[in-house]
Amino acid sequence: MRGSAWQRSCLGYKERFVDDFEFNGIRVRQFPSRSVFEKAVSDAIGANVLDASDDEADNDRVPDTAFTVWDASVLLGIYASRKDVWSRLTKKKAPPNCSRPIVTLELGAGTGVASLLFATSEVVRETKYTYNMMMTDLQSAINFTRLNVHANIHNIPNNVTITTQPLRWGRVDDMDALLRDIGHPDILFGADLLYTCDKSVISALAETVVMLTGRVAVFAVCKMHRPESIDFFVSLIECNFDVRHIPASSVQMDLLASDDDFAVLELWRRKSRI
Repeated sequence: MRGSAWQRSCLGYKERFVDDFEFNGIRVRQFPSRSVFEKAVSDAIGANVLDASDDEADNDRVPDTAFTVWDASVLLGIYASRKDVWSRLTKKKAPPNCSRPIVTLELGAGTGVASLLFATSEVVRETKYTYNMMMTDLQSAINFTRLNVHANIHNIPNNVTITTQPLRWGRVDDMDALLRDIGHPDILFGADLLYTCDKSVISALAETVVMLTGRVAVFAVCKMHRPESIDFFVSLIECNFDVRHIPASSVQMDLLASDDDFAVLELWRRKSRI
C-alpha cells in the first residue's frame, strides 16, 4: 500500500469529489456538495425526502465536506483496524461469552469510510465478540451515510450490526436519546471533525464527547486545516480525559503519513470522572 493510495490532496477534482472511493474492500459514493447529493436522490426517486430544517437552526449546519472522503477518516479506519490497537481499546471488556456487544459510536461519520473500514476488517471478523457500530451525523447528511452502509452491506460480517442515527453536537435531547438507545459506547470515534474555526461548534463537539464517551474516544485529525482548533478542543476536554498523542507515521508504515500533517488522539476517561 502506498501513501498515494489513500491521500486525496494530490488528486484531481473528479477523483476527490465525484468518483466512487475504493479502499481495502469498501466502496463509497461521493458528491461535491449537499445540493448535488439531494438532486441525485430527488432525480432517482422523484421526491425530496431530505429534511434539513433541524440543521438550519444550528450553528453547526451540515457542511458540504460531509459528502466527500477526507484523509483522516481513512487514517482512523486503518488505525482502529490494527489488532494491537483494537485489543488495547477493548481489553477491559468482559470475556467473549458476554452477551453484551462491544458498542462503538462515530461522530460526524459523513461518507462512513472510517466505520466501514474497521467493521469489515480482519480484526473484527476474527473476534468472538459481537459489535453494535453506530454512525451519526446531522439529519441532512445521515441519509448519505446510510446509502454507503447499504452499498457495502455484503462485506459486513455477521457479528456486526451497523445503525445510523442523526445527532447534533451539544444538543442534550439528542444525546439523552442516544444514551437511552445504546448506553455509553465502549469506543467513540471521530475523523477530521476539527476543521472549523467556530469555537461554538468545537465547544459543542467537546460537550458531546464528554457526555457520550464511556471509556475511550479516538480521533484522527488533520493538522493542515485548523491546528489551533485542535488545541482548543484538547483544552476543553483534558480535565476529563488523559490525552495520548499517537504519531501518524506510526499508524502503518506503508501509509507514509506525515506527523506534520496528521495525528491520532486517544482520549482515555479519567477514573475519577466516571
